[in-house]
Amino acid sequence: MEDQAIPDQPAIGGTEETLPIEPGPAAEAPVETPPKKKARRSGFTKKAAANAERPPCHLTGMPVEILAEILSYIPSPATILALARCSKYLCNTLVNNPSTAFVWREARKRCAQSYKLPEPTPNFTEASYAAFVFDGGKVCEKPQFVFSQGSVIQVGTAVEVTIHPRYKEILAWLPRLEAWDETSMRVRKHDWQAAVDEYNRALLEPETMDEFLARKQAVANRLKDLFELSKKLKTFSNSWETRLKVVREANEAKYDFPEGWTAFEMMGTPTYGLLHRSKTAVLEVITSEDFALMRDQVDKEIAEHKERGARRRVEAGYQKRREDVAAHYTRLKSAPAKDTLPTLPEFRKLSVMKVLQGKASDANEGIRKELKNSKLVHELLSENLQQWREDARGALAGVLGFAGWKSASKNKLHPVDRLTARFLCKKCVSKGKGNDGLDFAAACEHRCAGLNKKQRARETWNANLFQPDTKAIDTVNEILVLIGTNAEDPVSKVKVERLEERLLCTACPAPIAMSLDIAIRHCKRHDNPTFEPVSGVDARLEAYGTYPIPIGLAARLLKYDDDHREERAKKVYACRHCQPTAKQGIPAGRERESTTVASTVAEAMPLDGIEGATETPTIGTENETRTLDMEGADHNVAADHQPQQVEAAPESSAAKPASDACRKKAERQARKLAKEKLYIFDGLRSHLKEKHGILRIGDEDIYTVPSSA
Repeated sequence: MEDQAIPDQPAIGGTEETLPIEPGPAAEAPVETPPKKKARRSGFTKKAAANAERPPCHLTGMPVEILAEILSYIPSPATILALARCSKYLCNTLVNNPSTAFVWREARKRCAQSYKLPEPTPNFTEASYAAFVFDGGKVCEKPQFVFSQGSVIQVGTAVEVTIHPRYKEILAWLPRLEAWDETSMRVRKHDWQAAVDEYNRALLEPETMDEFLARKQAVANRLKDLFELSKKLKTFSNSWETRLKVVREANEAKYDFPEGWTAFEMMGTPTYGLLHRSKTAVLEVITSEDFALMRDQVDKEIAEHKERGARRRVEAGYQKRREDVAAHYTRLKSAPAKDTLPTLPEFRKLSVMKVLQGKASDANEGIRKELKNSKLVHELLSENLQQWREDARGALAGVLGFAGWKSASKNKLHPVDRLTARFLCKKCVSKGKGNDGLDFAAACEHRCAGLNKKQRARETWNANLFQPDTKAIDTVNEILVLIGTNAEDPVSKVKVERLEERLLCTACPAPIAMSLDIAIRHCKRHDNPTFEPVSGVDARLEAYGTYPIPIGLAARLLKYDDDHREERAKKVYACRHCQPTAKQGIPAGRERESTTVASTVAEAMPLDGIEGATETPTIGTENETRTLDMEGADHNVAADHQPQQVEAAPESSAAKPASDACRKKAERQARKLAKEKLYIFDGLRSHLKEKHGILRIGDEDIYTVPSSA
């Protein structure tokens, strides 16, 4: 057929000339990008993929005639039974298939010992008969294995019954257990009760009684045949057990080979272990020809087994040594005279630890004694740790801006020993964690939280992971200026210790007292934190005498572990911001008077020498503020006594009982007011978040009121 010419069609605009189209990037087929999200596979797809990975079964592709001919030489029906349960195809081919029934018969005939396996009764097929004989069962509700005592007849909980004369007929068709050494009859309890109920119902209808007895007589006849079969099977079972013992001893005697292999090594190999179990299961003795075919393979598998055992012993010894190093590191951390230590991974990298961890030793011994008792190890470890600390001090000083710092002056602290040595972990800050800051010792021992096992294995300590905590450093410098010192001064730490918890945060709505360590963390709540060091006689510290700051309580309860569950559930926690005396609910005149007395005494004594207040204790509430020792007294009389408190430093003997009574009354009143609003720990956290906007709770926000108070 000739090709027909297609007439040219004029182009738009009347031009009949056409230009050839050259293939370009736009004319090519678009390239599909691979999907970024992993496709979800259904259960059917996963099962098909799993089946595709399995090696092919050659028996399913074999003609049925050839398969049946091969299986007819199997020495035991148990093997054919196991094969039929491997796949649906083999089950349909071998079970209840008339063309393959001879396979079961031939295997049953070959399973002859000193006593043959008896012929099945008509109620059995060849496959079901093999399952009945070679499968396990339950005797007295306990699983029993093949050919165990009583497994031929599966019996539930058997009981002895006293038979009423009219129920003797029931025994003719009721299944029962006949013991070899007893003449009594045992039946299942539920079988007996069901048979009695059925017999009593039949007695109520005499016209059907004959039909009932005829039906049960047929059952009784079958039961006799079953009892005869059971006796024969019991004899066969005894013969099987005797033969099995002989075959097992003969096969185990094959362990004595010139190579010197042990029974454990032989049975541990996949090749010989499978041969031994298979031959013993069908009562066949392993011959020298059988083993000669696999000797080389068994030799190879035993050699591989020994290599694996040697590697396991080496790995176990190395793991034991690493555990000993970790235990020694824990002992150093818990020592009374605690020195700055590196992290555990860095501790393992010390030269002496590397040598000890790589030392070949028994897995049961380890290096615990050397780490604990060897003086040489102690000296080398001390030198390694000292060198590591010097390197860490120089590196972290560079983070603070003092790279290469050196000074011969004894009146200047090293940058990392100062109170202003505060650090932040860059990784933790980027994840929203670790905003509290670290000092030098904590920075050396810092390990980032939230890392999995692989990330922890790759984690390394480096000074470049830290940055200076600028806000905390500025706050510490301001506080040191207020108490008349600076960060370089060695006496600065002593002055801070004397200050104790007498540092007020004036940026809070109600001034809160705290220590310097708490102030370093607390300052990050405010954009412009301001603090004021006060003396012990300041009226704003009055409540802290009754309810001091619980150091470490917040950090302990924020762990939320089971050890502190009961402590968190106690309703003994109160809000420091809602504490009446924290709101400075005292008259302006009395506040000025207290400040005058405090300033007068403070000029004569250092901050740490002031033990108590000389002003009158006051209790302030949201609606009212009243002076406790002025209650019910005339104001003119009070005015007469005010100058005496300022002029006379020692109190008179008559004034002391009055002041003690006022103080005790103030404490009782404070406890009474504190008990009005108590929370459990989680309730207090919710209160601080909702009312005061505090997300990160600290020790300065809590005080505890004992239940007996």
